[in-house]
Amino acid sequence: MQHPSETITIFLAQLAILLVWLRTARHTSSLKFLPGAQALAVNQKTNWPRLSILIPALNEGKTIGPALKTLLNIDYPNLEIICVNDRSTDNTGTLIDECSTLDHRIIPIHIRELPAGWLGKVHALDQALAVATGEFILCTDADIHFSADALKRAVATMQHLRLDHLSLLPRIDPAGFLFNTAMAQAAWVLFYFINPTAIGTDSCRAPMGVGAFNLVRGDLIRRIQPFKRLRMEVIDDIGLAILCHQSGGKGSLMGSGTAVSLEYYSSFRSMLNGLEKNAFALSHYSALRATADNMFVIAAPLVAFIWPIFRNDWTICSGLFVYFFACFTQFRSSRIHGINPALVPTFPLGMILCGIAGFNSMIQTLRRGGINWRGTIYPLSELRRMQVTKLPIQRRRTPSINL
Repeated sequence: MQHPSETITIFLAQLAILLVWLRTARHTSSLKFLPGAQALAVNQKTNWPRLSILIPALNEGKTIGPALKTLLNIDYPNLEIICVNDRSTDNTGTLIDECSTLDHRIIPIHIRELPAGWLGKVHALDQALAVATGEFILCTDADIHFSADALKRAVATMQHLRLDHLSLLPRIDPAGFLFNTAMAQAAWVLFYFINPTAIGTDSCRAPMGVGAFNLVRGDLIRRIQPFKRLRMEVIDDIGLAILCHQSGGKGSLMGSGTAVSLEYYSSFRSMLNGLEKNAFALSHYSALRATADNMFVIAAPLVAFIWPIFRNDWTICSGLFVYFFACFTQFRSSRIHGINPALVPTFPLGMILCGIAGFNSMIQTLRRGGINWRGTIYPLSELRRMQVTKLPIQRRRTPSINL
C-alpha cells in the first residue's frame, strides 16, 4: 500500500523543481549579450580611453602564454597589461618577462612573499592596481582568451550605457561528459539567485561579478580600493561587484557570446578540486546552510523523477511533466553559456554532481580548518570573520557616480 506521505513528498519535490525552473527561466530570458561592433559602431571612435588589464598568475605556465597571445592580438589602441607573477615556482615569471621584452604594453610584477592577512590572488590584484594608469580597469585571469574586438565592444558598451562596472559571462570550452553536465546546471542555477534586470538598480540585492571579466571605471575602483577590503575574500569577483554597487556604481551583467572564453576545468575531478576553495564560501561557511543547499540539489531530482518509477502511480505523469517542462525552458536558454543543447536532458544528473561538489568543498574545508589555495592554507576562522560576499547585501550608501 502506498503511503500518502510518500506521494506528498514526491509532489513537493516536483513542485520545488518547477518553481526553481520558472524563476530561473524568467531571469535568464532577461540577460542581454555584449553588443556587436556594428551595433556600437566602434570603428568610428578615434579616442579610446586608456585601459589597464590586471592579470594575477600563480603557476600558470601552461596557460598564460596562449592567454597573453590573444591579448596582444586585441584591436585596442591604448592598452597596458599588468601581469603579476604571484610566488610562482614554475616558469610563469620567465614567460611574463619574455613577453614584456617583446611588447612594451606588458608590465611585469614579481611577488616573492605573501603578507599576513591576505589571499594571494587578491594581494596580486591590489599590487597591480597600485601601478595601473588606465581610465578603465579590467580584472581577469591568466587562462582567459579574448576575441580581437572584445575590449572595444566592452568599453564602448560601458560608455554608451554609462556603466561603472561591467561583468561578462565567458564561453566555457567543453571537457568531459560529467564536467559538461555539472557546469550546465551550475550555470543555469546561478540565475535562480541573479536577476540581470535588477543589477545596477537600487533594488538589487545580488550584484554579480565574474572573475574572467570584471571591467570597472578607474575613478571608482581607485576610490573604493576594493582589494584591501577583500583581502581574505575567496569569492573576490562577486565581492568586487558588491563593493562597486554599495559605493553607488551602476553595474551590468551580460553574456559575452564568443568574445571571452576559457577552459574552466579539464574534467569533473579537476572541477571537484577547483571548487573546494569557493563552493563552501557560497554558503557563508555554514555547515547547516551548505548541507541544506546540497541536499536539495541531490535529493530533489531523485525524489521527483526516480522514486515515482518504483511507485508506478500518477506521480510518474507529474514527474514527466516537470521533467519535459524543465528541459524545454533550459533548452531555450542554453545559448547563454554556449551549453550544448544535447546536455539539457541530463539536468537531474547535473544537479546531483553539483551537490557532490558542494559537499566535497564543505567536508574538505572543515577537515582542514580552512582552504588550501595554490599551496597556501587560509584559516577558516579568518575567512568567516572577513567575508564580504554575504547576500542579501546592504543598500547603496552613496549616489551613483557614473558620468
